[in-house]
Amino acid sequence: MKYLFIFFTFLSSLTLFAQQQTGGFVKDKKTGCRIWNENISPEDSISWAGGCKNKMADGFGTLSWYDEGQMVAQYIGMMQKGIPNGPGKYNYDNGHTAEGNFVNGELNGYGKYVIGPGRQLEGNFANGKFLNLDTSHLKKLQRRVIPIQDSTNIYVGDGYSNELFYYALVPLGMIKGTLVLLPGTWESPENVLSSNRQLVELAWKKNIAVIVPSLNQRLTLNQVVLDFLNGVFKDATDHYKLPKDKFVMGGFSMGGLMSVRYTEMALEDSSKTVIVPKAVYSVDGPADLESLYRNFQIKAEGSPPYSEARYGLMEFDRYLGGPPDSFHLQYVYYSIYSHREKNGGNARFLEHTPIRIYTDVDPNWWITNRKVDMYDLNALDQSAMILHLNKLGNRKAEFINAFGKGYRIEGNRHPHSWSIVDAEDCIKWIQDCLE
Repeated sequence: MKYLFIFFTFLSSLTLFAQQQTGGFVKDKKTGCRIWNENISPEDSISWAGGCKNKMADGFGTLSWYDEGQMVAQYIGMMQKGIPNGPGKYNYDNGHTAEGNFVNGELNGYGKYVIGPGRQLEGNFANGKFLNLDTSHLKKLQRRVIPIQDSTNIYVGDGYSNELFYYALVPLGMIKGTLVLLPGTWESPENVLSSNRQLVELAWKKNIAVIVPSLNQRLTLNQVVLDFLNGVFKDATDHYKLPKDKFVMGGFSMGGLMSVRYTEMALEDSSKTVIVPKAVYSVDGPADLESLYRNFQIKAEGSPPYSEARYGLMEFDRYLGGPPDSFHLQYVYYSIYSHREKNGGNARFLEHTPIRIYTDVDPNWWITNRKVDMYDLNALDQSAMILHLNKLGNRKAEFINAFGKGYRIEGNRHPHSWSIVDAEDCIKWIQDCLE
């Protein structure tokens, strides 16, 4: 049973790891009208009560989604060319049980998952993805394509497209700085904007531009990723006249690691990067890839084996050569902090840079909901990294435990979420760093 989590790409946007999916159209058997789905399963069926143009759902209507004949979701709103576009409401998670093989994100491995109370997303949809800024900001939001082909899939969830791009929300008048937000693995830039709506709109109010690149794959900031980020920053600084010395970077999960690693590389050798960030923050991102490898190894060898862990180990084999015992220096190079290194590895380059690591340390939630302990959390290495920087004399290195603050945009409790960042406090911190 495939269930609902890949109905729209944004639903799996907060997973840690995933594999590329392909999609196609699903047809209403009664009317012949079609809608787009990112991953088609034989058990899927739909009904569409609304307009139809060129045999695709178009205009306002109600889309009901069925799995083996049971309705599992409903979308009420605007459609264009078979894809949600415009204002709409999406209801799902109606207490159904999903059982079978789950590959991505919150459902990993083999087993049964009983879904809790119904959830809802209501707001604006853009090309099937939830993009929920207010109307005035949506009108000013721009999507710029970068002339770099995505030959190694550093952005997935877009079917067969090789297009790379970034979103830019640039205030009018004097720009006081730029905030870069990097997605987590599999997360769409649209979900980043929706999850950070208050932060983004406050940034606009304070004359701070916001950039969100289409990067959501890789466990390592390799040359391909570096070239893409540099391409985004060059295009943004040239086109929007953004000051290169007024950037702050932030990211979620693996995006957090990428943000910090890019900052470390810029501080070590600014000739390798287009910008040198003034400050950086990570939203529950990993720190030491060696620890991450160990966790993956335990999960992959467990019963049942976790597909997330298997994927992670394949990434490490491909881009780091293999296990850390044999390729220790590779792991040190790509990590933002190395616990086994006396100098902290790359963390030493942050000796004078403001850095925040946000987390929501709630071991009981992880034990109850994911059957993992604190050895499996990022918080251990995160806290060790901040303590190391404090010992180096960096009093602007902060470990922020936003206990109980983690919630996904559809309303469910999850410590691994963008919401652990307090928007007003973060903007004030950004302003202080820029000034």
